[in-house]
Amino acid sequence: MQNDTEAKIRQDLLIEIQTLEQNYRVLSAFLSGTDYDPATVGSSLQTFKDSLSRASTYVLALYNLKGQRVNIPWESLFSSLDYALTTLSVSASVKQRDVVRTILAMSKEQMQQVLSYFLALKESLTN
Repeated sequence: MQNDTEAKIRQDLLIEIQTLEQNYRVLSAFLSGTDYDPATVGSSLQTFKDSLSRASTYVLALYNLKGQRVNIPWESLFSSLDYALTTLSVSASVKQRDVVRTILAMSKEQMQQVLSYFLALKESLTN
C-alpha cells in the first residue's frame, strides 16, 4: 500500500515539476524583456505559484512516508509571487508590468534555486 502511495506521489510530483518548468520559461522570458500580455504573465505567475505549492506538499509527503522531516524554505518567494499577482490584478498598464518585472527580478535567484532543486529531484525520481 505504501509503495502505491509513494508511486502516486512521485508521479504527481513529476507532473508539477513539468508545470513549474513550463511556467518558469514564460516568467524568465518576461524578465528578459519579452513583451507578454498581462493575462499571460498573470496566468503563468498563478500557475507557477499553485504548482510550487502542490510540489512542496508532495515533497513533504514523500519525506513523511520515509519518516523524515524537511523544511521548505521558500515562503518569501510565495509572498513575492503574491505581490506580483496583486499588482497585475490592480492594473495591466505598462507601469504595472514594469513593477511586476521588478518584483520578479528581485525573486529571480530564488525562483532559479527552487527550479534547480526540483530539476535535481526530478532527475533522482526518474533514475
